[in-house]
Amino acid sequence: MKQHTQMKTSASYFLMLALLLATVFGCKKEKINPVSFADDINTSVRAKAQEPLELKPQMTGTATAYEWLEDGKVVGTQSSYIFTKQDRGDYELTFKATNKAGTTTLTYKIKVVGKYADGILLVSNTNANGNAADISYLDEKEKLTPNVFSLENNGTKLPLNTMSAFRYSNQLYITSSGTPNVQVVDDETLKLANIEISNSSVRSITYFATTDGKTGYVVGGTGSRRGLYAVDLTAKTIAGTLLTGTASAALIPIKTYNNAYLTPVLKKLVSVKDGVLQTLFTYPENIAGIVKTSNKQVWMGISKGSSANAKMVRLNENLEVQETIDLPSDLLLNQNGEMISADGINEFIYWQETETGEIYRFNTTTKKTELFAYPSKNDGAGFLTAWKVHPRTGELYVIDAKSTSDSLPSDLLIYSLDKKLRKKIANVGYQVKDVVFPK
Repeated sequence: MKQHTQMKTSASYFLMLALLLATVFGCKKEKINPVSFADDINTSVRAKAQEPLELKPQMTGTATAYEWLEDGKVVGTQSSYIFTKQDRGDYELTFKATNKAGTTTLTYKIKVVGKYADGILLVSNTNANGNAADISYLDEKEKLTPNVFSLENNGTKLPLNTMSAFRYSNQLYITSSGTPNVQVVDDETLKLANIEISNSSVRSITYFATTDGKTGYVVGGTGSRRGLYAVDLTAKTIAGTLLTGTASAALIPIKTYNNAYLTPVLKKLVSVKDGVLQTLFTYPENIAGIVKTSNKQVWMGISKGSSANAKMVRLNENLEVQETIDLPSDLLLNQNGEMISADGINEFIYWQETETGEIYRFNTTTKKTELFAYPSKNDGAGFLTAWKVHPRTGELYVIDAKSTSDSLPSDLLIYSLDKKLRKKIANVGYQVKDVVFPK
C-alpha cells in the first residue's frame, strides 16, 4: 500500500511539473523586431508639378500604424501616399512605421519641377494662319503637344517671326523680329514673366544672350547694320545703335564663354565683356562659328577660301590656338551654316553645307570628317531651318520646314549617333526655328 501511494505521489509530481513547464513555455512572448526598410529605396525623388506621385516604401516586418508627415503635420495614415504639388520647389516628407518594438522613420526629399522641365521645346516662327507663333512640347516619351505656350498663357501667343530661345538660370529669353522683340518666360512652366522689351528702330532681331540676367545683347539689323545691340533687362530697353566693332556680325547665335560674349564679325572673332570689345583672332576667310565640345575643348570653324581649305581650329580655355585641322577641299563651312556641338558631352561638331543641304560631322578626337546625313536626298526633307544636338543623348535633332513657305507644318527628324534616322515626328509646328533641350 505504501508503494502504491509513493507511485501515485510521483505521478502527481511529474504531472504538476509538466503543467508548470507548459505554462512557462506557453507564456513566453514571441520576439518582435522593428520595421526595417530596403537599403536601395530612393529617397531623393524628382516629381512634376500637378502630377501625382505614389510613394510606397518596401518594408520588412509588420507595422500596426503608419504616419506620413509634412512640416510636422500628419497628411496620411496608410502604408503608401499619393504626393501632389501644384507649385515647384523642394519638399520633405517623413514616413513612420510603428509596431510594438518601436517606430522606424524614412525621410523623402522631393524636388518638384515644372511640367515642361524634362521635355523638348520646339519654337515656331509662325502658325497656320501666319499671324503669330507658338511653342510645341515633346515629352520624355516623345509624345507631342502643340501650342503649349498659348495654353499656359490664357491664349496669348508669341509674336510673328519668333526666332530663338536662350536659357539663363530658370528663364527663357524668346526673341522675335516682331513686337515685343524679347520676352521672358519660366523655362519649366512657360508662364510669361513681366518682362517685354522692344525697339522699333532695330529691325530683324534674331538672337539674344545674357551672362548675368541683367544685361545682354541681341543680334539685330541687316547688312552692314547687323551687329550686337545692348539690352538692359532692368530698364527693358534695347539700344538704338549697334555696338562699335560688330557691324556685319554673323547671323548665328551669340556664344557666352567665361562671362563674355563671342561672335564672328566677318573674318574676326570678337569678345565683348563688360561692354568692352576685343578682337581675338583675324583670319583671311570668314569665321563660321565657335563651339564647345568634350574635355572643355573649344573649337572654331573657318570657312573655305579661294586658295585654302575650310578649317577647324582648337582653342584652350584661354581661347589660345592649339591646333589647326584642314577639312576636305570640297567643304565650304559657310558662316551662316550655324555650327553646333553636343554641348560638351562628346567629341562631335555638326554643320550643314548650305549649298547641298548635307550635314557633316567632324570628330575632334580622330580629326576626321564624314558625311553624317543627307536629309533632302535620303529622308524626304525639303528645307532645313534648325539642327541641334541633344545634350544628354548626343542625337542630332533636325527641323524640316519643307519649304520657305509659312503655310506648311514642320517635321522633326531625329538621327542617332550611328547616322541612322531613328524617328520622324510630323507637324511639330510651323517654320520651327529653335529646339530647346532640358537642362
